[in-house]
This record gives sequence, C-alpha cells and structure tokens, in this order.
Amino acid sequence: MRSPWSSRLLRGGAHGVEIYTRVSLYAIAFIELMLLLVPAAVLAETSEGLALAFGLAVLVHVALCVTVLRDGLDRRPASARGVRAALVALGALSVGLIVLAFVAFPSGDQALFPENPRATTVVVVGAFALGALAPRLDIRALTVGMLGVAALAVVGQLTSDEPGVAAVLGLVTFLVGFGYVASVRLSIWILEVVRELDASRDTAARLAVAEERLRISRDMHDVVGRALSTVAVKSELAAELARRDDAGAVREMLDVRTLAQDSLREVRGVVAGYRAADLATELTGARSVLTAAGIRTRIIGDASGLDPRTQEALAWVVREAVTNVVRHADAQECRLEIATDATGTLLRVVNDGAKRPDHASGAGLRGLTERLAELGGTVTTSCDGDTFVLEARLPRPPGEDDRHTGRADTGARR
Repeated sequence: MRSPWSSRLLRGGAHGVEIYTRVSLYAIAFIELMLLLVPAAVLAETSEGLALAFGLAVLVHVALCVTVLRDGLDRRPASARGVRAALVALGALSVGLIVLAFVAFPSGDQALFPENPRATTVVVVGAFALGALAPRLDIRALTVGMLGVAALAVVGQLTSDEPGVAAVLGLVTFLVGFGYVASVRLSIWILEVVRELDASRDTAARLAVAEERLRISRDMHDVVGRALSTVAVKSELAAELARRDDAGAVREMLDVRTLAQDSLREVRGVVAGYRAADLATELTGARSVLTAAGIRTRIIGDASGLDPRTQEALAWVVREAVTNVVRHADAQECRLEIATDATGTLLRVVNDGAKRPDHASGAGLRGLTERLAELGGTVTTSCDGDTFVLEARLPRPPGEDDRHTGRADTGARR
C-alpha cells in the first residue's frame, strides 16, 4: 500500500511538475561539491587547513544556492529581509571563492580541471551562483553574467605561462556555464507555464460556476419574481376589498392560492431540470474531474440504450462515487465498469489509494442506497487493502431488449 507522501509524489498535474522540478534543481545544486573536490585536493597539497576552510566555504555556498533557488521558486520578493540576506551572502561568498581561486591556485595548461583548478573554481562557483538566481533573472541577464564569469577565467589564464589556452578556456567556460544556467532557466520557465495553465484552469472552473449561478438566478427570477409580484398585487387588492367587506376579497385570495400553487409547480420543474442527472454526461464529467486530479481513468462499457430511469439512477451513483474518490482517497487509478445482462445492469467503480474503509458509511452512499432501492436496486461496497470497490445493481426493466448486453471498452487513461 502506498504511503500518502509517495502518492503525492507520483501524482501528476501541476503539483507533480512542481515537485519534480524542485527536486531536480536542488539535487543538481549539490553537484558543485563534487566538481570542486579536485581544486580542494590541489589546495590540500600546500595547506590542509586552507583546504578545509575552502571545503567548508563551498558547502556553505551550496546551501546558499539552494536557499536562494528555493526563495526564487517560491516567488518571495527580493526585498524581504531573509531573502535579501541570502542574496547578499551568496554574492559575497561567490566573490570570496573566486578571489581565493586567483590567490591560491596556479593556472594550468588545460581549459578545465584537473589541470586547471583556478578556472574550474571560477566557472563552477560563478555558474552555480547564476543558476540559483535563474528564477529572478531572464536569459539575457544570465548570458551577460556568464560572459563575465568567462572573462574572469580568461584574465586568470593570461597571468600564466600558457596564454594560448586563454581563448579556448574562455569558450569552454562560457559554453559549459551557459549550458547549465540555460537548462535551469528552461526548467523554471516550464514550471511557470504549468503554474499559469493550472491557474487558468482554476479560473475557468470558477467562471463556469459563476455562469451557472447566474443562469439559475435568472431562471428563478423569471419564475418566482413574476409570481411574487402578482401575489403582492392581488394580496393588496384582497386586503382592500376585505376592508370594504366586499365578497370579491375571497375570490382574489383564491386566485392568490392558485397562483402560488402554479408557481410552486414551476419552481419544482426548474429545480428538477437542474437536478436531473444524465449517465453519459456524468461519465464524461467523471473522466474530466479524475484526470484533473491526476488519476488515470478507464470507462468500460456502453451506457447507451439503457432505460432512462436506470441511466438517471446510475448517473447519481457515478457522481457520488467520483466525489468520494477525489475526497477520500489518494488514488492513482480509477475504473468505471458498466455491464448489462439478462438480470439487469451493474455499475462497478474501482479505485486504489483508499485511506479508510469506513468512508463507505457516509450520508451520500446511504442516499444512493435509498434512491436505488426505489427501483429495486442495491448498492454494495468492499475494501481489499487500498482497493475500494463500489457496486450498484439495478434490475432489468420489463420489455427492455438484450441488444446492449455485455461490455466494451469505451475509454482509456487520461
């Protein structure tokens, strides 16, 4: 059985992309330690104490890179006290390590390590510092920064006895460093796009809800507003007639009663229209909701040709079952099966990631049991480990033919 944490890690959608990007970028930041092992070993040959201090400084530099990168991914403003302190510390430590590289390391006769610890330190420290700043800088600023790092490496090489290596060093330094910072910036750009798409989806859902509310309010206003206005007018007339002891008051009040009854029927008709459930629509909505929640979905079977009362009853089952999967399970996969035979229709909803088997006793499922019982049907639930199964059975209505008996796979994963 999966733990809730592993389920969240494996879940797709914007949340999964967010976790994958963060874990990847944080893990890559620690590669700086391995890349600077060779310069540290070179430094240890002359001074073990200085090599230890260099190693501790590199470790702090890695921690600052991760901290600054995290603040950028969290979109924390640079003006915040803790963020500003981390940015200043990262800049100061990066400059310090580069200065130490110029002072303590000799220039080598190759472009990068192990023969050139000075250039290695400059390019690694500079590239990883720029990578930590990638969430706050665009690609042009990162390019300029990497050109500056490459220029520093070239200047350091010009002081050696191998000036011919300087041009190659500058090119290699820029390509290696820019490749790293560009890949970090690209990962962050993808994450930003996914965030915007997720926010757009939420906005579209809220707009759809608002539009539906407006439509309901408009219909209710058309039905109830007109009736209440007429009731108010006739009630005032009846009251005035009653003051005059006019027998017409009774007639007006009878009209008010008739109008109220007619309006009540109209309101019930409007509400019934909104409450009516269609099985095909609910199956389509179930796929959309489950996919949006990062749950792989399969719909097996053919819902067409079923008796209208059967379709409506099973539509309510689909609606309640899918709601329970999203709310009460850390599901990775959900399967909805519809099968018909000579005895009736069976709907099975199977999902993994069930967190507690006792959620089957909820009011929603009790309501479904009562609704299906009116048609002679039953609702049963079972739980095997983290797999939850809901079965709804309805008897075959009299006169329905056998054309739709069997099952066919009509859907697949998201």
